[in-house]
Amino acid sequence: MTETPTPAEKTEFRKLPARAYIVGALTQFGVGLYSPFIQAYLIDMQEALRGVQNFVEQGVFRSVGNVAPAVLQPVWGATSDKVRNTKAFVAFGLMTGLLVVYMFLWAATPFEMIVLYGIQSVLFSIQIPTWLSLVGGLIDEENRGDELGKLGLATNIASLSATLISGFIAVLPALVPILRSLFGDLGPVLFPVHLDEQSFREAYYGPFFFTAIVGIIASLLSTRIKEHPKDQNGPRKFPPILRLLSKPGAFRRFCFIAVFFSFAMSIAWSYFIVVQKTWLNNSNFEIAIASAAMTVSIVIFTVPFGKLSDKVGRKPLILLGRGLLFLVPILYAFAQNVYYVYAANILAGFCVASGMNAVTAYIYDISPEEERGSHLAVYATFTGIFFLIGSLIAGILGQVILDVFGDAHFSVFVMLMLSGILRFFASFFYLLIREPKEYASTLWIEFRTYLPGRRHDRDIA
Repeated sequence: MTETPTPAEKTEFRKLPARAYIVGALTQFGVGLYSPFIQAYLIDMQEALRGVQNFVEQGVFRSVGNVAPAVLQPVWGATSDKVRNTKAFVAFGLMTGLLVVYMFLWAATPFEMIVLYGIQSVLFSIQIPTWLSLVGGLIDEENRGDELGKLGLATNIASLSATLISGFIAVLPALVPILRSLFGDLGPVLFPVHLDEQSFREAYYGPFFFTAIVGIIASLLSTRIKEHPKDQNGPRKFPPILRLLSKPGAFRRFCFIAVFFSFAMSIAWSYFIVVQKTWLNNSNFEIAIASAAMTVSIVIFTVPFGKLSDKVGRKPLILLGRGLLFLVPILYAFAQNVYYVYAANILAGFCVASGMNAVTAYIYDISPEEERGSHLAVYATFTGIFFLIGSLIAGILGQVILDVFGDAHFSVFVMLMLSGILRFFASFFYLLIREPKEYASTLWIEFRTYLPGRRHDRDIA
């Protein structure tokens, strides 16, 4: 006779509500509309004004996108922990951060574009740690990887759809006149007609405008998410970065390990678009397809890796994702056609799917619930500062190589190879992280179950 579990013995894990999926998907849809093309917009602006690119400006541009969120995310994360109204921060950051994207169309020079991008990064950074904190409070530890994987699937499908749509409307010349006529007298104001040297802007009208619309909708819907109640009697301290990083333990170790890889990663970022726009002369639609290829790869592997991390732990998947990323800039460095870029982006998507949710889940695992937003923000700050340093150094060094040798192709090649080499060596530091608990299986055991003639129960007997 089998015993029936009592209600107290039954375990029902909390799952993310539908509204969280909708808000997350809309947010990434908005990001997918503009993010693949923002650096291409800067390059087009440089060439329209001067006829040449400037690697220093590109490095600075990439840096301001990293430094603003890096410096201020701890403020937003800790303040949301203190105020106990996380979704208000999410809504404000979403609306203002995505609205500013539309203002990019009025940047007259690369300097103005850099300033606007810095402002947009500050505002959008408000929702990054607060959204992760809000989501973390809605799910249980035991199914955290699975739920984050499902959320990642939904958001990446949304991002994929947005990127393909955005790439299509960017090369659809009939769209701009339609938008002008749709808004009547406001049409020429919202979508002004530019002279020949500024006509490149019209390809970006649609993506930037619809980003702002999506941001408004997502921010309004985020206020309807029922936030998990927090302890109102607990301490409401404002945890500083120094306190979190001075305390020995898994979190401090993880932050210090991550900065080496963050620096190595960021060196290549501003040069990926140069390969696409300048070396290969890709159109915005081809850039969209390359971005979509990465997103499809993320979508395919996100849920399986999320479930796998609940079985084997976060560390193996972080190692897998970080360990293969060195190949991406090397593929770009030797790119002969757009298919090299597609292959590199597919590999990058695999690595992101392996490591992204595992990193978030790992920080959830090792941080107290009441300070989860602060821990996520401090991690983002530490890595973001090195993203900033890496992008700045990459821009300056690339320009120096160009000035000395007079060969832009050689300069980009050197920077991409340097990033690949540094990524390879930096990935070994992740061997030093420690899991906060034991897991029932290992990555090797799970892999062997897929081999012909292998059974999981034999391996663990």
